[in-house]
Amino acid sequence: MRALILDDEPLVLSVLQRLLVHRGYDVVTYPDVASCPLFFGDRCPCSGTAKCPDVILADLNMPDVNGVQFVRKLQRKGCKCRNIAVMSGGWTAESLQQVSRLGVSIFAKPFHLQGLESWLGSAEGSIAGPPVQSIRELPI
Repeated sequence: MRALILDDEPLVLSVLQRLLVHRGYDVVTYPDVASCPLFFGDRCPCSGTAKCPDVILADLNMPDVNGVQFVRKLQRKGCKCRNIAVMSGGWTAESLQQVSRLGVSIFAKPFHLQGLESWLGSAEGSIAGPPVQSIRELPI
């Protein structure tokens, strides 16, 4: 399983990376959209040999390009990832509406591990692969 995490908060990147690696993911992190190669170009760069991530977690409030803009661009490009979530510690009614229209999952910061684990379990169940360990088993 492959995961892409975008967040400008180093602590969030680090914790999410550790959690996902513990579950068996190959994780790539970016502190901003400008450093993420998946964002650039007019077409999804994934092909038969390079596949889209299985899971994408993007922060809503990032410098330059926010999570909504990032997800919209991925969708326009035909990204095949079906397990995308946008996370934020500062949701407003307007931002919740914008993200809801994208058809992706929504997480509040700080995370409730049970909700995140449930979402990851659903994502993993939709993609064939070996069983994963529970996030609760990870010593933090």
